[in-house]
Amino acid sequence: EEKASDYKEYISRIQNHIKQGDPAFHNAETLVLPKLHGFGLAMREALRLVRTPYVFVAQHDRAFSQKGQPLAPLVKILDTEAKVNYLGYLTHRQVNYISRMMSQNHLRIEPEEVQGLKIAPLIHFLDSMHVARVSLWEYMFETGSIKVRDFPEHTFGNLQRWDVLKNGWKAFAKYGTYLIWDANVCVKHVNGRTFLDAAQRERKGFPALSTFAELQRDLKAQEKENEKKGILTQPKRRMESSTSQANTNSTKCDEKGEGAEGGGEERPEGKAKVGTNKTTNSSDPVVIDKLVQQLGNAKLNE
Repeated sequence: EEKASDYKEYISRIQNHIKQGDPAFHNAETLVLPKLHGFGLAMREALRLVRTPYVFVAQHDRAFSQKGQPLAPLVKILDTEAKVNYLGYLTHRQVNYISRMMSQNHLRIEPEEVQGLKIAPLIHFLDSMHVARVSLWEYMFETGSIKVRDFPEHTFGNLQRWDVLKNGWKAFAKYGTYLIWDANVCVKHVNGRTFLDAAQRERKGFPALSTFAELQRDLKAQEKENEKKGILTQPKRRMESSTSQANTNSTKCDEKGEGAEGGGEERPEGKAKVGTNKTTNSSDPVVIDKLVQQLGNAKLNE
């Protein structure tokens, strides 16, 4: 009851900002749903009001900790690059994304430059701060992989990853999800009670937020230390970057999905919640094939 009351107060505060003409909420409106939907299905309801081809998604517990890429050049890329459907801002959890894909999946990720901006193919959809085509979100809903309480990165994201690992880069084309690989870790997860931006940290005498280079250095040092101790996990799946073949002898999803960042309940080891209120044994290749087939049956609007 306390959480429900806090949430109602949160909504009321946003509505007050809008009524008072707060510039940060210019041209904004609130959509209050009558019952629990969860993030994924709440997005579906909100998108019914969208009249533009693109949408900027900002979860309530995500914030820019420093200046990120302006929207104008990102929209221009979506306007002119048909292969790009999603551009996600970099978070500290994705700093080692490229090396992690190689070590865990033997999958080589090659960043590329598009209109002066470096981007990296993202094989697992993330809910975090991003700009995307509305048609990509519509495609996700059409697959039937998102149910009540679901976070798309835990359901659709897992299926996308399995699809790419099994069928190769030819399968990635229909997703077109990319990370902005500009060495700017600009998005942070926010705990309203503890989060401090750069200026607040400076005033309190706290150390500055870590830079991209510092995070990469620390992560590499930790990986080397783990390797020395013999606790480095052996890859469970392999896919050669030059072929579309995947070794499916071991097909176990982690509990949140590769690179998953958001909330949602923990999944039992070896099981993943995939478009249903029940857990599905993700180590069963037949089940995975059937779920990936759902993606193939859905159509992404051009």
